This record gives sequence, structure tokens and C-alpha cells, in this order.
Amino acid sequence: MNLLREFAFLAAVVVLGAVYSLISGLAPAPWTAPELAPGEIRLADALPLDPVWVDARSEADFEAAHIPGSILLNEEDWDSGLLRLMEVWTPGRTIVVYCASLDCGTSKRIAEALDQALGGAEIYSLHGGWEAWPR
Repeated sequence: MNLLREFAFLAAVVVLGAVYSLISGLAPAPWTAPELAPGEIRLADALPLDPVWVDARSEADFEAAHIPGSILLNEEDWDSGLLRLMEVWTPGRTIVVYCASLDCGTSKRIAEALDQALGGAEIYSLHGGWEAWPR
């Protein structure tokens, strides 16, 4: 009986601590999506925009698999990739750049370079990168 009372006490302390953390803002609510970095977009929000998809991964990764219709534009082959993009992009159409994963910073660098090159186009980096794409 004493063990049951100790367990109940510990359970109550854990629950109260969790509730306090949620209410005080010390911990994010488990049902909320993680915050997006500036310039990022979630896949669910990008799909309805019918964007031009830009793959910032390596050519080998692109050839192995990519988002259908995407254009290879990475740092190694910037000039020819930019020319390929200009063949399909029209002003006013959203561009979404993706790289390998959530931790990959290449898509953000490419998106920033495209923003400078295209002067104020609507350009995002895909949150989660290629890993966010359902396969």
C-alpha cells in the first residue's frame, strides 16, 4: 500500500510539472508544429501554390530521385541551373527550394541567392527538405 501511495505521489508531481511547463511556455505544446525559420514553408502549404520546385542537392541525388518536375539548381552548377529555371519560371509564380534534409542549409543559401537574382520573387525553402516529400 505504501508503494502505491509513493507511485501516485510521483505521478502527480510529473503531471503537475508537465502542466506548469505547458502553461508557462517553458515547453511547446506537443500538438503544435515546430516553428518555421524565416523563409521556410511546409510541404502542405507549398503544394496548393503549384510552385516551381528547385532541387539544391547534388546531381547524383537528383538523378536518383527528385520531386516530379523539379529543376536541378545547386551551388556547383549555378549558371546552367539558373538558365533552366528561367525557362519555366514566370514572375508571380512561387519557387520552393529543397535540399536533402531538415539540417541541410543549401536550400536556404540557394533561396537567398535566387531572391537576389530575381529581385523580390516569392521564394521559400522547404521545411524538412527532400525527407519531407512522400515516397
